[in-house]
Amino acid sequence: MSLCPSDKVNKVLTFLSTDIETIRKAKGGYMEDFTSADNLISGFKRVKKTSGWKDAVQRYEINLLREIRKSQKDLRGGTYEQGEGAVFTQCEQGHLRLVKALTVKDMTAQHSLCDSVLIPSVTPKLIHDNGASLEGKGISFTRKRFEQHLCWHYRRYGREGYILKIDFRKYFDNIRHDVLKEKLKQLIDDPLVLSTVDKILKANEIDISFTNDKDYIDRVFNALEYQEIDAKLKTGERFMAKSMGIGSPLSQIAGIFLPLEIDTYCKTVIGLHCYDAYMDDRVIIHRSKDYLWRLLSEIKAIAKSLGVFIHEDKTQIIKLSHGFTFLKTKYIITKTGRIIRKIPRDVVTIQRRKMKKLAQFVVDGELSYRAFCSQYEGWRGDKKHYNAYETLVGMDKLYRRLQRWIRKSLR
Repeated sequence: MSLCPSDKVNKVLTFLSTDIETIRKAKGGYMEDFTSADNLISGFKRVKKTSGWKDAVQRYEINLLREIRKSQKDLRGGTYEQGEGAVFTQCEQGHLRLVKALTVKDMTAQHSLCDSVLIPSVTPKLIHDNGASLEGKGISFTRKRFEQHLCWHYRRYGREGYILKIDFRKYFDNIRHDVLKEKLKQLIDDPLVLSTVDKILKANEIDISFTNDKDYIDRVFNALEYQEIDAKLKTGERFMAKSMGIGSPLSQIAGIFLPLEIDTYCKTVIGLHCYDAYMDDRVIIHRSKDYLWRLLSEIKAIAKSLGVFIHEDKTQIIKLSHGFTFLKTKYIITKTGRIIRKIPRDVVTIQRRKMKKLAQFVVDGELSYRAFCSQYEGWRGDKKHYNAYETLVGMDKLYRRLQRWIRKSLR
């Protein structure tokens, strides 16, 4: 199997397009939809739903109409500039991540941009089995589709076969702006919208004045390591058009849209049935190990053209009968075809540590007792669908012990 030519992939992508562009243009153009007061207010409601407790959001809402009018004027006049938000690190599932939080104004504008322009334009191009950051989908949808594909494979080949797991290395840190903008131009021909996107991306450029390496953009960029570089060396003389901050609506849409060629090639061009995608994770089930090795080399070639790096340590081919982990779920398929879901040990360890820290926060007055209980109940509500009775019994014991300790400490 040889690598599919790029023109063949582009032909398929064109075939998959719909008349949604024509319909939206007939309504007055993208920019009118994007900057309408209704859409901007809807964007603010999205912000308020997740961050309504913050004082910045409440201050914005007090002068909502004035703020919306100002944003509308800046966007339509081409004078919009993204402000400087907060930058902080966050530990998620045991991994330290750098988060760039936007201002309320910028978050509102990006929600409006994504909801009224980008999502309607991008969604028709995506494969059905791409389940991240889309309404009606999510991690539960992806797990369900993956299990359906696993059953499909078992009915035909039993446990004979392998699973190829692909992980993109430092995915959001290495999103190339030029590649993303070129792909968006193929879907959206409104210069004002593209100009707004360009300004948002420009605000995410990385100051690389500290190095003279001309090939720096072609290397794996790590935002956490970049933060440790002396700020005095970042003089603003040279910037790299790469990287997007985790937490912004545009970065989420870019994350699911950028690997479109990889998904289309695997799912449509060569017709893989058992193929699932969730943000920077890909899984492929096939009965031939040699086939998967050849396919991996072709995927690497496409990824290189997109500026995406394959994580060699996390990308592996595993025999189906050995069991494997996907989306923080350990799967075991028995000889009878039964799918057993287990909670990975590292997930349990992280949750136990988190509960102990949250309990201490409650005692110190930094967290409410109700929030502590809600966190565990939410975690357990998802895990009750797993085959993990003894694990949950042990977690319940820890939960009740921490409850007693909190009540005793607060007396």
